[in-house]
Amino acid sequence: MHYQDRYLRYTRVRVADPGLSRELVETALGSMAINWTGLLASHCPAAEAWDILGSAIAQAVRGQAAASLCNVVYRILPQLQADVVVLRHRLCLSDEQAADLLGVEESVVTSQLRMAHRAMSGHLAYSPVSVDVVS
Repeated sequence: MHYQDRYLRYTRVRVADPGLSRELVETALGSMAINWTGLLASHCPAAEAWDILGSAIAQAVRGQAAASLCNVVYRILPQLQADVVVLRHRLCLSDEQAADLLGVEESVVTSQLRMAHRAMSGHLAYSPVSVDVVS
């Protein structure tokens, strides 16, 4: 519940449908509640929770046309890099906040963002997508 607002903001960026976004977050939170003991016993509960949310979103967007800029980012970059780009640039979270949400060290966010910028700059040079995605 501590991350519910950020989960919802993130899901809205990925899904772009407010009703479906809320439903996906509620489903993910419900799954977390059902598996609470196992979640707390895991090496990193925040990372496990993020994976649960990510799986719910991936299932929902599977088969959708990759028309949105956000979906393009997820087609170009590995999952973690794309998540970092969205959290840092679309949700305007700090490295520390993004790391907390993802359940990783802040240095991981910093390095993944750097790698994403490099990868995206190569793609953007040959794509009609705006550079604003990674600025």
